[in-house]
Amino acid sequence: MSSRNVIDHGIRSEMPLAEAQALLESATFLPHDPEADLLELQSLAFLSHRYAPIVGLELSNDQHCLVLDITGCGHLFGDEFGLARQLVAGLSKAGYFAHIAVANTIGAAWGIARYGHGTASDRRLRSLPVEALRIPDKLVSSLQEFDLRTIRQLKALPRESLPSRFGTALTERLDQMFGDSEELLVPVSRSKPISAEWVTEDPICHPAAIRYVCEDLLSEILSNIRTRGEGLLHLTLNLKSEACAPTVLEVRLAQPTDSHRHVMTLLNLKLETTPTPEWLVALHMEASSTALLRVQQRNLFDDDQPTDEGDIQRLTDRLSARLGQDAVVRPMLLPEATPERAVRYEPLADFSAKLPAAELAVDLIRPLDLLPQPEPVDVISDTSGSPVKFFWNRQSYRVVNATKPERIATDWWQDDGSICRDYYQVETQNGSRFWLYRSKTDAWFLHGVFE
Repeated sequence: MSSRNVIDHGIRSEMPLAEAQALLESATFLPHDPEADLLELQSLAFLSHRYAPIVGLELSNDQHCLVLDITGCGHLFGDEFGLARQLVAGLSKAGYFAHIAVANTIGAAWGIARYGHGTASDRRLRSLPVEALRIPDKLVSSLQEFDLRTIRQLKALPRESLPSRFGTALTERLDQMFGDSEELLVPVSRSKPISAEWVTEDPICHPAAIRYVCEDLLSEILSNIRTRGEGLLHLTLNLKSEACAPTVLEVRLAQPTDSHRHVMTLLNLKLETTPTPEWLVALHMEASSTALLRVQQRNLFDDDQPTDEGDIQRLTDRLSARLGQDAVVRPMLLPEATPERAVRYEPLADFSAKLPAAELAVDLIRPLDLLPQPEPVDVISDTSGSPVKFFWNRQSYRVVNATKPERIATDWWQDDGSICRDYYQVETQNGSRFWLYRSKTDAWFLHGVFE
């Protein structure tokens, strides 16, 4: 169940466990593990390196978050807001609903992401509560005792009086938020990539010789990966020739593996289907992406007996290698309110797609057949607004049963603007079930058909 649905049941932070269990008996409650949270945040930092070269952690007041230095990176994604949108989508694929803010300082971005919205203008920052300064809870309570609740009220006070009353931490955080004091970002170091290279003075061109060299390079790489308890996810092979530009081959896997035989099979498929240059003088192989290797207990007598899950993984990897990564996909749920934007298809051989997806409430019912675009229909409704008859695809349908409306709405800052729809699940006289909605302009649309 998503955090939003938990809040809807009345569960709040720092609530007694017994009270929370009474409000939602079906939920599973686990003990807080700060160390595991920090490790997970560090793994998200590694994921975020594709958006910015410098990624750090902000650990103030046990409210941990990621901080990215995107200086000079915005144009690679259209602009800074385009980068932010793609970062939200990337974290969504990892199973997280992220709050992101773009600002000139770490303090301003932290405050806007947690307590505000919109751009980090001077006026917006002054309207934030004092909690947005990343100060201890005890200091927040002291400020509130003097009825100082917003940053605007603090800025209105004589600056020289603040340290003597509330300590130097308050003025330091104020200066960091508004850029009057420099704050350094400590980057999360990335693991050094594992690679192997073969160079010769006598060029080779025979396919058997190329495969022989690749087997040796792959053995070296997998040996180094195993020492870190990891498996291979993404392998890159660079073929360098005297006669032409280098050729790059990539092998992506659905799950991390240290099987030399399996990876070599995929690499051979790539070599068979890709024209390789003649007179190769160097082969460079690199483990572009790795992950912790899942340990599975083997059978007592038949160690080579594959599991069903292993068969599926091998089949997925081979299909992706033969047909292309984008030809083998799986649907991924996204934290979007509008149904037509709540699903995206991602390559199955992309390990990020194997991470938990965004959760939906268990009590939501959605049609399996969702139209690509909602189609307008003519609807006759009763006095309560429920549909009693509608016309679609040159046919008339009489409604014998309709559910209460389910409202789906979005805010004004969404890319497609504000949306407000009332959805009805209707059953017709012949037993068919449809998903209709009425827009805020009182126009009716058909959005899906139940099987």
